[in-house]
Order: sequence, then structure tokens, then C-alpha cells
Amino acid sequence: MDGSTGDNGLIAVAKEQIAAKLNIANGASFDCIVQTVTDVDVLIGNLVIPPVGSGFVPLGNVQGYVNQLAHYNKGDLCCAMHCSATPSPTPTATATPTPTPTATPTATPTATATPTATPTSTPTATPTPSPTATPTATPTPCQLDKPSIACSTSASSNIAIDVTVGGSGAPNGFVIEWMTLADFIANGNQWPDDPDEVCQASFPNSLAPNQTLEVVIGDDRLFDSTGVRSDCSGDPLLCDAAYVFRCRVNETESCDASPWGNTIACATLPCNPGQNCTYSQGYWKNHSDVWPLQNLTLGAVSYNESQLLQILNRPAQGNGLVILAHQLIAAKLNIANGADPTAVQQSVVDADSMIGGLIVPPIGNGYLSPAQTSELTDTLTEYNEGTIGPGHCDD
Repeated sequence: MDGSTGDNGLIAVAKEQIAAKLNIANGASFDCIVQTVTDVDVLIGNLVIPPVGSGFVPLGNVQGYVNQLAHYNKGDLCCAMHCSATPSPTPTATATPTPTPTATPTATPTATATPTATPTSTPTATPTPSPTATPTATPTPCQLDKPSIACSTSASSNIAIDVTVGGSGAPNGFVIEWMTLADFIANGNQWPDDPDEVCQASFPNSLAPNQTLEVVIGDDRLFDSTGVRSDCSGDPLLCDAAYVFRCRVNETESCDASPWGNTIACATLPCNPGQNCTYSQGYWKNHSDVWPLQNLTLGAVSYNESQLLQILNRPAQGNGLVILAHQLIAAKLNIANGADPTAVQQSVVDADSMIGGLIVPPIGNGYLSPAQTSELTDTLTEYNEGTIGPGHCDD
């Protein structure tokens, strides 16, 4: 596929997707990238890629996928090595045999008496020392500079962290780990050796040297962030609780991962203990048994409980319609559960109007740009997380 991608993310992600699938078909390890390849196929859907068709996706919507696939194709992921051309073997020169000369017979002379020679001492040869081979120095692999982190803002169910990378940047993204401060103290004020005892999120963002990026740790933000992978994306942080965090920069093809950076402690905001409070989408997704309604209308389309759960469990994959639907479902369930809707009444109306007759994936294949839905999504998210409105419920 030739041609410039411009601002069409569909072309950029398609190029990397093609390369990844060819690498996989060629026998490359693919455990760490299989979900990304699946997600990109779903994202592309029925779009026809230029120049064959005129499909278009904003580059910002798929940049995370592009970065991940590019790092895989370069050999940075799945412990894979990047292929290089096999050099042609240098032919070994064949020695030309030198013919052995035929000895010419010499006439035997008549023996003459030879006087006895006085022996002369033969000098002892001085041994020549063998040169000592100089060992070849083993190159020291480079290691990326460790990042630093700081607490930014908090809500009742999430915490924002500022990540600042060092002079070597973060070419292949970074990882953040976290656990409750109480568990950290119980472990002797140190991080456990077993990775299953902590939560972890991998961010594909490529950062320039000394760049700072704010990331939000919490179920809603992790679940709907493009390219972010976390084993705790469905678990909201506990309200009024302290957590510890640390970060390191991912390895690249030529450099080792950075050491873990500093450990910080940040806390979520207190919860609202009353009935007039809100829950995040992660809570409603995991507690369908306490839903106050079994049917909801999103835009002009009605969905039953089973369909709504399918939508809530569907990663956004860069589709602003899915991100907006997640927060709209949570907001409508919160309002039906008794939460004061004043702070988001107009946003709920506007969200339904924007969705209109689009059918939300995976029930349908509707699509909206995240840039188009971001303002409404942010407002509804803040309401569900308790930043605005009556406050977050005590889970």
C-alpha cells in the first residue's frame, strides 16, 4: 500500500495491520498482539481503505493501535526479534595444488677420506613469546531513563497521575502499577515480587524526552482508552482510600526497560453515604442484579438488559459512540436509582439527540468520532464518578 497517510488514521493503521498479519503468517510470535489485531479488524469493519475506497478514521482515534502494531512489526513486542536479510555466504577459496618437482638423480662420487671436524657448540634458540589475544569488550546494553510520577487530581473512583519521562523518552510507552496503601504497608512497605498481587496498566503512548502526560487510573478511563491494556480496567478505585503507584518505561529493540521510578501515595475522594449518589459504569456492569431498570433508550433505540450489558462490556476501540453510550447508560441507571439529575439533565438530552437512530456496537455498527462526543462524555463521566452532582456512592 503506497501513498501518504495524511490525517487518515485508517490508512496508517491498515499499513501496520497488513505488516503484522504477514509477520504472523510468517511464523512470528503473536500472543501479545492478537487482541490488538482483533480490535483493529473490528474497528475497520466495513470501511474500504483508500485508494481502493474512501474510508476515513481520524488519526488521533487509532494512534494507540498504530503505535502498538508498529512496535510489534519492529520486533519490540512478544520477545520477537526483527528479521534482517540473510547475507550470502562468502565462497571459500580452493587451494591450487603445487606440483611436486621430480628429483634429478646425482652421480655418486668416489669416497675421499674426510678429516674429523672439531665440534662447534650450537647456540640455544631464544623462544619467541606468543602474542596474547586482546579480549573483545562486550557492549553494555543501554537502559532507558526511569520516569517520575506525581499525584494530579482525584475523584471518588479514580486518580489522575502526571508521568514525566527522562532524557531518553518513552519510545514504546510505559507501565504503571498500583495497589492500596494498606496492602503496601502490610507487605513491609515494599512492592511484592508476584505481579498478580498488584494492578497494572500498559500505555502505548510514545513520549518525547522529558515530556509529561496525565493519565487517569480508574475503571471508566482505562476501559475506554484506546490501546491501553489493564487487568484491572473493570475495577473502580475505592472511594476515600489511599493507593501507591510506580512507573517504568517499556523496553525497545535496542534498550532495556527503565528501572522503576519513584513510589507515590495518592487518595480518592470520600463517598456519598446516602441514596442520592452515583456509581460508575464499572459498578453497573458488574451489578446488573441491582439495576433499577431492565430496559433503556439510547437515542431513539430501545435496548434490553442483555443488550445493554453487551454494550457495557464492549471496549470502545476508538468509537466515540461506544464511549458515550457507556456513560449514558450509567447516568440513566444512576438517575433511575435516585440520584439527583440536575447536573446532567441537559447533557442526557443532548447525548440522546446526538446518538439519534445509530445502533450501538456490538448490537449494531454505529460510529461517532470521539472528538464529536468528548464534551458530553466528559460531563457524564464526571457525574457518574461523583466529581459533579450528588457525589459517588460508597461501594
